[in-house]
Amino acid sequence: MTQQTNDALLEIGTEEIPYSYIEPALKQIRELSEKYFKNYGLDFLSIKTYATPRRLVLYVNKLSSKSKDAQEELLGPALKAAKDANGLWTQAAVGFAQKFGVNPEQLLVKNTDKGERLCFVKTAKGEKTEKLLSFIFPEIIKNIYFPKTMVWEESGFKFARPVRNIIALYGGKIIKFTIAGVKSSNWTIGLHAVDKNKIIIDLPQNYLVKLKNKSVIADQDERKTALKASIDESVKSIGSVIEDDGLVDEVNYLAEYPSAVLCGFDAKYLELPFEALTVCIKKSQKCFAVLDKNGTFSNHFVDVKNGTSQYLEIAREGYEKVVSARLSDAEFFYKNDLKKGLEGNVEKLKGVVFHKDIGTVYEKNERVKILASFINEVFSANLNAAILERAVLLSKADLVSEMVFEYGELQGIMGRIYAQKAGEPTDVSQAIEQHYYPLSAGGKLPQNQTALVISIADKIDTLAANFAIGLEPSGSADPYGLRRAAIGLVRMIVEKFPSAEISGVIEKSFSLMPDKVKSNPKFAQAQQRIETFLIQRIESLLELQGFVSDEVKSVTDILKVSGLKNLGNLFPKLAALKNAKTKGDFAQVAMVFKRINNIISQAGRQNIIIPAQVSQDLLLEDAEKTLYSLTQSVKTDVDKYLSSNEYPLIFDKALEIKPAIDSFFEKVMVMDKDENIKKNRFAVLNSIKNIFDAFIDFSVLQ
Repeated sequence: MTQQTNDALLEIGTEEIPYSYIEPALKQIRELSEKYFKNYGLDFLSIKTYATPRRLVLYVNKLSSKSKDAQEELLGPALKAAKDANGLWTQAAVGFAQKFGVNPEQLLVKNTDKGERLCFVKTAKGEKTEKLLSFIFPEIIKNIYFPKTMVWEESGFKFARPVRNIIALYGGKIIKFTIAGVKSSNWTIGLHAVDKNKIIIDLPQNYLVKLKNKSVIADQDERKTALKASIDESVKSIGSVIEDDGLVDEVNYLAEYPSAVLCGFDAKYLELPFEALTVCIKKSQKCFAVLDKNGTFSNHFVDVKNGTSQYLEIAREGYEKVVSARLSDAEFFYKNDLKKGLEGNVEKLKGVVFHKDIGTVYEKNERVKILASFINEVFSANLNAAILERAVLLSKADLVSEMVFEYGELQGIMGRIYAQKAGEPTDVSQAIEQHYYPLSAGGKLPQNQTALVISIADKIDTLAANFAIGLEPSGSADPYGLRRAAIGLVRMIVEKFPSAEISGVIEKSFSLMPDKVKSNPKFAQAQQRIETFLIQRIESLLELQGFVSDEVKSVTDILKVSGLKNLGNLFPKLAALKNAKTKGDFAQVAMVFKRINNIISQAGRQNIIIPAQVSQDLLLEDAEKTLYSLTQSVKTDVDKYLSSNEYPLIFDKALEIKPAIDSFFEKVMVMDKDENIKKNRFAVLNSIKNIFDAFIDFSVLQ
């Protein structure tokens, strides 16, 4: 018999919730509801979550009317103790049956690890969903986490913003409970500050429509579509808005019924750089900048009103006043900055603290200057030394400009603009902006070679300084963005300097640290910790490319002894490995090398000192002579293929040497009674391991 179902609805009506809190809250609501429904045996067809700035909503489609019946097996006495010699039930069996109101004959027999035992299966009937929801709904609300919370009433309940109403329905029934002094009900309110009349929700399935009739689009996906359409409609006579998906997402959670308003500003402000105009317009009122039909920045912008298209003129007038004031300030900042120039700002960096335990931005820049010059030399970047030094000098100068002080998003961008205005070389101006790249883990890398070297130096200095005083990422926390810096560093090395060796640069960076940093207890092992940290980032990047964990380990383990060198070879190595694994004998090759590695590790545990060279005079068996001879020719070929990056051929050499290794293990006793012969045989195996150690670690392959 099919169980009856109904839709369920939970709306948490609040004061305006910060945009950044909403998506994480919806995710938690979904996860919490799924967990509770599963734990309480409630079936459902689907779960949807909705949100506006003033409501978080859970909608459950076809939730079962009661929980599933639960069965519990209760074990009684052992079967052999349940009957006496005459086959009659013992008092132990009778007493166990009577506890459940049944006869012993009605009991079951269950096999356990302690033998056969009497068993009674107890069935607990499912509970009505309305009763369970009166517990589940409040628990969901209580367990939503927010970065910051408020307390606004005497119970001390905490939430992102004060809760003003709660809808809790199962079908047409109200699920009754109270949180923060608010009783659950079947009503909500419409658009804030426009219509505060109660909207009665008779059934969950009528919720979205009833709100829409009161100028609230509760479905965020539908609202986003309406927002985009309204913006496009507002500018069709002018041109188009500059696309900004992040701003669209933010505005979508700032309005319950978005209506776009086309606005304008004085054309004189178009003399400002368009990057500054865009940020200024966006930050002042969450507005969208507009291009004309020729794709040129126009003196129009689009703001979004929360509500219907009534009173647009009044709204437009207000938006234009706010933006005009912002643009006037920006014009003032821009002109002042141009008068002062970038170079005049450099000394001011002595007053900007990079970190209280590390020093100032000026001091950091001095280290980056030396480090960039060092990288230019050891990476053979062949950059003009004077241009490189000039670019480093000015790279952070815009941080103390008036425009960047007001709009931090413009750091680097304004520096590039000011440098261009001052007639600095193109490499210098581009490097000021691009040395911050990549701005995200997957962001674009510096295209300018000068910027590339400075970016590498800057990121290595940041990592070294933070690790030197123990400021390392832990768990999900990374307040100084060190994971992003490390991933950016790795990507730049892999793609732009594939044969470079990083460890020497990191060591150089530590040598440049101020004495107060060097005296920190964390300084001693910091370089080792950074290299481990970078290898972890490399492994993450490789796994994102589809390589499995053991494959990745086989190439990154080599980095631990190679000074983080030749990172650009990792991808072709792994591609060759993936191809080699498709060959029939490859699994056996990996097993052979794993066996060699285990034997050598065993020697280490026994404190056996393996000779650096094989003594041919101590090679007694034909199998070990043959293996040693083949090892020499294979080593020559592998070294050649390594230098020419012909990795598939190295795997062929591993296949070639396998039969000789098999014969060695079959016919030669490694642990010979003669100590010198035993050590020499260890040396033969170690020489094979050493051939491939600079390539991959076969022993970690599964």
